[in-house]
Amino acid sequence: MEYINQIDQEIENFRWVSNVTPFSNWKWPAATAVVYLVVIFTLKTLMKNRKAFSLKGFSIVHNINLIILSVAMMTGVLHAAYEQAKEQGAFSLVCEKTDQAVQGRIGFWIYVFYLSKFYELIDTVILALKKRPIIFLHIFHHMAMVPITWQWLNDQWLVGSWWCVFVNSFIHTIMYYYYLQTSLGNPCWFKKYITKAQIVQFLTGTAMVSYWFYIRDSEGCKGSLAPAIVSYVVNTSFILLFAKFYLNSYKSSSSADKKSKSE
Repeated sequence: MEYINQIDQEIENFRWVSNVTPFSNWKWPAATAVVYLVVIFTLKTLMKNRKAFSLKGFSIVHNINLIILSVAMMTGVLHAAYEQAKEQGAFSLVCEKTDQAVQGRIGFWIYVFYLSKFYELIDTVILALKKRPIIFLHIFHHMAMVPITWQWLNDQWLVGSWWCVFVNSFIHTIMYYYYLQTSLGNPCWFKKYITKAQIVQFLTGTAMVSYWFYIRDSEGCKGSLAPAIVSYVVNTSFILLFAKFYLNSYKSSSSADKKSKSE
């Protein structure tokens, strides 16, 4: 019990300090994005004339890890948001009262989310080794999230970051459960609904940040403008790319099914 209390106290006292906190230097996300691209395109070239790996056992363990991690981040940041709302008022979650808003308990879970984006890059490595198709959306999404989440912490922007941690972790819990079932060879009927949920996630994030832009000056919100602009632009691109993916993947196949049934 004392050990658990000690961990809880360390979470409560978390502080992001640039160039002191592990992986806080800007070189980490920058180098990771470059190395990620080099590794993936190198693997695709190397695997071109080779037999695909199965990786069933590794994929199962990887997806279980991400389910557990996603549940932990989802519940952790929600609890942190609840505690902050009790102490500072719910409005502090949509308008930062301090320029050091991404610290303490809520900052800790945003930091864990940032670290998780490094681990999630393994998703693409698995696809490359299995010789599965890797679309632009997948690469762009994974590559962009590492520097974006770093910027949230480095510039202490709370509003869009805590919400993204919550909703993204919720969706990833379902998504990695789907990947786990497919790794086990079990059929899953809800694949297209995951893409729908991702689009809803980006829409809610865009709505929240739009509101933040609207009230920032009048309410004196202390969050930095730069990460909000970057996140807003990237989020909009995600909406367009995911919507295009959904239409190409599911609407076209539905039309083809209807056509075949009428013939």
